[in-house]
Parts: sequence; structure tokens; C-alpha cells
Amino acid sequence: MKKILLVFIVTFIFVALLQAQEIKGDTLSVEGKKILKVWGDHYERGYATGYFVGDKIKYLSEEYFISSFFMNSPGLYNSTMTFFQDNFDIEEKYIQEAQGIIDGMIEAGIDLFDNVLQRDMDADDILMTNALVDLAAFADLNGDLEFGCSSISSWNESTLLDPELNGSLVHTRNMDWTPHPALMENHLLVVQVPSETSEVNWISFTFPGFFGSLSGINEYGLCGFMNMGNNDFTTNTTDLHPVLLSVRNGIENYDFNGDYEINADDVADAVSENNHLSGSIIHSANDSYALVIETNNENGTEVRDDTENTAIPANHLVATNHFRKLYSPVYCYRYNNIADSLSANSNMTIKRSWDVLGAAAGVAHNLHTIEFIPSLNQIKWSTATIDSAAYLREPTVFNMDDLFELPTSVKEEYYLKPSIVKSFPNPFFNSVSLSFFLSDPVYVELSVYNVKGQIIRRLSNEDMGIGEHTLFWDGKDKSGDSVVSGIYFYKYITDEVQETGRLLLVK
Repeated sequence: MKKILLVFIVTFIFVALLQAQEIKGDTLSVEGKKILKVWGDHYERGYATGYFVGDKIKYLSEEYFISSFFMNSPGLYNSTMTFFQDNFDIEEKYIQEAQGIIDGMIEAGIDLFDNVLQRDMDADDILMTNALVDLAAFADLNGDLEFGCSSISSWNESTLLDPELNGSLVHTRNMDWTPHPALMENHLLVVQVPSETSEVNWISFTFPGFFGSLSGINEYGLCGFMNMGNNDFTTNTTDLHPVLLSVRNGIENYDFNGDYEINADDVADAVSENNHLSGSIIHSANDSYALVIETNNENGTEVRDDTENTAIPANHLVATNHFRKLYSPVYCYRYNNIADSLSANSNMTIKRSWDVLGAAAGVAHNLHTIEFIPSLNQIKWSTATIDSAAYLREPTVFNMDDLFELPTSVKEEYYLKPSIVKSFPNPFFNSVSLSFFLSDPVYVELSVYNVKGQIIRRLSNEDMGIGEHTLFWDGKDKSGDSVVSGIYFYKYITDEVQETGRLLLVK
């Protein structure tokens, strides 16, 4: 009997280990700065996040979000949660990511029970955390917390005299939030390496639990940095979307707007298509130009570029926390200080960009300063301490290729996994063949989608037999009309596997 029981226990443990979720992540530290790398689909990346930094997520939830933002009031928290659940529309991928975080925290042995709320944390708590900046303007919220930021982009003629830039863009950003101890102790750089073929690698300068793009940069050199706006008037508080997730959509989705270019317009379009609760100003840039996206609930979204500057010279763009197009501009001492500096000398270098923003707009509650030079693939990041604002501290310099580097064993599995569906030719001009082999009879669905996830053409929706199969897409939609050149995706689904691949139509 004992022998049978022992065999049963060993077998149970072995099966449990086989069924355990693989942790697709890793952590490291560079000059004291914590870096979390996660890879896989949204759930898998969330799971790794919860596993590796779940204790910090719980700490920030209790000590910052619930304590300082909601002032330890379970009634206020619960009423806000009801409003959030009733009025915010969140994509399924982010719901899965939030659930992955919770499951990863459980796997790490973290106690999810919250003493104020008298219940366990769940995925909705994670999602509402990522709407913090949207809810900041909500009645009776955020206590004495401040959410200020400033940024400057310079390019073209303004950077020609810097031999390192030679006309390319430099972008510097100050992230200025009230220096709460829970934030000061938990600066985090997250490297996201998606397995979804419609998404690209990106980097987030953040705090544990925040997976939206507060300060984000993708592998193609597109950045999006979110500032609070100065007008939170509301007229429509339904069908809302967290602005940090809107920015993330523009950063993480490959060519979000389908115009065959990855640039600041992707972020602008990702923000413009959603309704947001509070006022936000997003400064987005790539190697050749920048945009400032102004959005709030009352007036929607407006986008400005350097041709609309008045006090700021051309080939520069500045954002603080004051709308300048969505509403008539009001006085901002930081904006005016930057304008004075650029009017005195419009030439910009990498060093001067950091110095100008610090001298003109540096504040004591500056938690992060980030400088991004897309042409050099270089990022500089400094973080605040109890004694010093970030802009006053020596930054750590990162090469983006190094940040996206995965462990060798993971890289081989991740990048070298053979595709089920073979596409040829790809890129294609008139027609592309999609071939696959079936070892058993199975139901096969094969469809073509555009970059926004809209179905263009269904190529197969039927049972197929054993053997090699080849289907063709002739570049036409389901109505028989030719589609425009650009990126498309095939999605292959059977009872056992799913695969998505990229197709490039060139005419």
C-alpha cells in the first residue's frame, strides 16, 4: 500500500511539473537599475511579470494605489471599480495579460489578500491600475499626488551641427510624479518581446504592475511618452479606453494605421480612435520628426507638429502639461523657459537636449529622465533617489539591440521555430501561395487579415485530408476587389494549432 501511494505521489508531482506554466522571462540589473525581460504571448508575458515582480506589484498596489490614490477607502475604491468595469472597454489581450500577472503571482507564492479591500487581488485590479492616469481627474481621487511631465524633440536643421546626430532626432523626456517611496524604490525597465506576429518588440520605463506605455520605445525607433493635460472636462464617460493602453497599441502593433510606415502617426491614430476620460498629452517621435497628440473627453484629439510652433523655433517640438491646440494655450513657466533657451540658440546637441530640459523644466519631483537617439540605437535613463531628482543624476546608457537580446537557448527556440505554413513568394506582387502539411484529417481555417485585425479574405473553412495542401491568395478581398499594397497577416487554425504569419503585398 505504501509503495502504491509513493508511486502515486511521484506520478502526481511529475504530471504537475509537466503541466506547470513555463516562465518566459528573466531579470537583471545594470548599474543598479532593475530590468525585466518577458517574451511570448500576452498571457505568457503577464505570467512572467507576476512571477518575477509580483511582490513589488502587491507592494505598489497597497502602498501607492490603494493607500495614496484611494486614501485607504474601500468604499471609494469599490465605487471606482464599478465605474471602471461599467465604462471602460479593454481588449481581450490585455485582460489575458492581467490574468497572467495574477497567475504568475500565485505561482511565486505571493499572498494576494488585501487588508483594506478584504479580498484577494484579481485581474480587474491590475487593469484598473493601468487606468490610474485616466482616473486621476475622477472626483475625490489621487489625494495630493502630482502627475507632471515635460519633453523636447529636435531634428533636421536644429541638430546638423552635432556630428553624432547630423540632422537626426534626439528626444529627451522628464517624467515628474510625486516621489512616493513605493515608486522611488521600484523603478523598472521592462523589455517586451511578443510572439504575436502583428506586434513588435518594445521597451517600457515604468513601475511594477503598469504595463501600459507611460514611456515606451519600440524596436523601430518609435517612442511615445505620456504627459497629463490641464483640462479634464467630460461629456461622454462611456466606452472609455485607458490612454496608456492606447499609446501602447500605437507602439506595440506593427504599423498600427497600415500606411506602410512605422512613425509617430501610428501613435496619433491609436490615441485618436479611442475615448479617454482625462486630459493627456502624448509626445511621439521617430528618427525624422515628432508629433504632440492632445486628447481629452470633451474635445477628442488634436495633433500638432513643429509647423504650428509660435514661441518654439522650427525643427523642435515641446510638450509640458498644458494644451496648446485642443484649447487656447495658457501660461506655463517650463514651456516658456524652454522657448527662451531655444530662441537664444536653436542648435541642439545630445548633451544640450538633456541640459536644456533639466535647466528649463527640471523639478524636484522628477522621477525619470530619458534621452532617446534613434539613429544611434541609444537610450539614456536616470532615476531619482531620495536625495536627488533624476535629471541631476548620471544616466545609464543602453544599446537597444542589447536590451532586446534574449538568452541563447530561448533565442534559438523563439526565433528558429519552423513555420507550419510556408508562404511563397513573400513579398509578392500578384499572388502568394500558402502551403502546409497535414498528418491527420482535420478542420482547417485559413484567413487573411489587415493590420487592424479586420478579415480580408477567408481561404479555407473546411475539413481537409492527410497530405500537402496549397492555397492561393490573389491580393483581393472577399468582394473580389484588389487591396492596396502593404502588410497583411494570415491566420492558420486547426483543432490543435494556431499560427499567424506576415505577408507583404507590393504593387
